Amino acid sequence: MNSERKTLGQLALRTVIQLLFMAYAASLIYPFIWMLINSLKSNQEFFMDIWSLPKEWRWDNYASAWSSANIGKYFFNSVWMTAIGTFTSVMCAAMPAYVVAKYKFKGSNIVYALAIVGFLIPTVGTFGPWYLLMQQLGLFNPLGVMLGYAGGIGFNMIILYSFFKGISWEYAEAAFMDGAGHFRVFLLIMLPLARGGIVAVCIFAVIGIWNDYFQPFILLQDTSQYTIAVGLANLVEVQKYSANYTVLFAAMWIAVLPILIAYLFLQEKLISGFAMGGLKG
Repeated sequence: MNSERKTLGQLALRTVIQLLFMAYAASLIYPFIWMLINSLKSNQEFFMDIWSLPKEWRWDNYASAWSSANIGKYFFNSVWMTAIGTFTSVMCAAMPAYVVAKYKFKGSNIVYALAIVGFLIPTVGTFGPWYLLMQQLGLFNPLGVMLGYAGGIGFNMIILYSFFKGISWEYAEAAFMDGAGHFRVFLLIMLPLARGGIVAVCIFAVIGIWNDYFQPFILLQDTSQYTIAVGLANLVEVQKYSANYTVLFAAMWIAVLPILIAYLFLQEKLISGFAMGGLKG
């Protein structure tokens, strides 16, 4: 009898927890649905009732956002910056992670310790020196943004360090016996063996760079070079005066849709990759 009551109690508790998580998930999803519904209304209809379904589905709002609001230009700027930034950030993290994990030299532990200590330094405290450095180097342009993403010692390095640490060195020794050099071993053997971590870090980098607002906002002074995050912020300021909010909602959906699709299809690889890296570390 007591065991039955205990089982019923556990079932009730589990049900309550599941309902709470479902309610929390609905609270996260609903703003996107609301934004989608209102992006398909006319501006007049939006101000009449922000909660109703569209009487006429205005798909041309997306065309207006793409062309007249310059979201298309911002979108392609984000695409190429995200592609290059992801490649450089992952490779610049993979190389030091591999060297520190697999080669013993004086100071290797210090390099790893610096990567850990970097998390303890408040980012706000580095804004002033960083701004002056970029100003003196003349990097208020896309090149400056790309260099900012190429920092190798950080979160990506720590994750990849765990993966390389768990790979047997026998693979490299066999390749060395066949005449392969160090860089060839890294590129053709170690990187493929660490592909779980590489994929996870790439996904994380794509999401972070696509959504990054601070660096492009500070360093990109030409509006034609704006990324979609900065372009949306600029569009919000414009819409304060024109009050064409339906086009703004359409632009927001264009901005978030690629990341939502990427996360929906790759979330398992992202979670499993980080979990594997943590277990190996």
